Amino acid sequence: MGMIYRRKKRDPTTGTLAEQGPYWMKYYVEGRPIQESTRTSDKDRAKRILKIKEGEIAAGLYRGPNIDRIRYEDLAALVRQDYELNKRKTGRRVSEYQNHLEPYFRKMRVSAITTERIKGYIVKRQGEGAANGTINRETGFLKRMFRMGFQQTPQLVARVPHIPQLKEYNIRSGFFEHEDFLALRGALPDYAQVAATLAYYSGMRMGEVCSLQWRQINWTEGKLFLQAQDTKTNTPRVLYLTGDLYRVLLAWKTRCDLKWPGCPWICHRGGIRLQSLKHSWRKACERVGLGGMVKDEKKKHLVWVGRIPHDFRRTAVRNMVRAGVPEKVAMSISGHKTRSVFDRYNIVNERDLEQAARSLSAYFERQTVTLTVTLAELRGESNGSVSRQPVDSSVEFMELARGIEPPTGGLQNRCSAN
Repeated sequence: MGMIYRRKKRDPTTGTLAEQGPYWMKYYVEGRPIQESTRTSDKDRAKRILKIKEGEIAAGLYRGPNIDRIRYEDLAALVRQDYELNKRKTGRRVSEYQNHLEPYFRKMRVSAITTERIKGYIVKRQGEGAANGTINRETGFLKRMFRMGFQQTPQLVARVPHIPQLKEYNIRSGFFEHEDFLALRGALPDYAQVAATLAYYSGMRMGEVCSLQWRQINWTEGKLFLQAQDTKTNTPRVLYLTGDLYRVLLAWKTRCDLKWPGCPWICHRGGIRLQSLKHSWRKACERVGLGGMVKDEKKKHLVWVGRIPHDFRRTAVRNMVRAGVPEKVAMSISGHKTRSVFDRYNIVNERDLEQAARSLSAYFERQTVTLTVTLAELRGESNGSVSRQPVDSSVEFMELARGIEPPTGGLQNRCSAN
């Protein structure tokens, strides 16, 4: 059973004890006494606050006395701990997000982080030139912080504020035609050609490609096994090696056995594991006209505009769909887990649009019917002296559309026998 009281303080003049300040309440949680201020000098209101607190304890909704003292840093530490415990591969992104979030929300109480404050952060980042997609990733990290705090026992967050999402206009949609891929591969150095071929035919992420080892290939069955710890989604996959991909890997294996017999990596440069294709990629793209460095007026420095290695992933998904591979199978090959991302990669090019236009034109041609009836025959007149007039050139039996449509909404055909 709880109680309320006021703290007593000795008067320095008279030396007597007198009650001062707001009412405090004392209640018990699992036999442990908790003392907390009600922040009010009204005794009746203090009693109501105590009853509410005891009701939360009885219903299992007790959140603890320190919930209003939780700050931004406390929730950020929860997310960092989760990434460390689960050994997430995208842990470096946490530091990137916090570098932008922390200056704005530093030492701010969680109860003070409202939707309006979050909108203020969004406006600030837009003023700094950040893209909508970048801002969404950062606010998504903030939302994850709140959700993890809300799931704790006892809760560290009383409520999760609404965090608005911006419309993204910078979604990448580049892809390769087969002739573009062949031209680019020919311009790449030999060590990069292997990585490009694997990414183009399989749709693997470049991080997955660079982590492949020769022991993951079964040459007898023509299979490449991806281990769970090497994939972003922690899901093992199997890739069958056929055609051009098999020939490229076999030729590269033969060469590696002669020059670097002790190297376990498939993608390497002189026996050292390949980490990135950035420099060789850009040089090759510039050589075949698939990209170049352009000065950005906003950022005031050169930025890359052109094809990127991740375009191979989009290309592989699109090619598998066009080849008639079932979508479920294509997703298992490329490693996609959500349908929304899969649909976004299944993009079209100008050839697809041209084929759609031709198909639509052919449909309308099949629907065309030539009428040989005259207006007199349409009225029911059988006089042979009646001149034969084409129906489609007459305006006599046409009238303006009526109703809520504007006068220019169209014409209605009405044929009458009178």
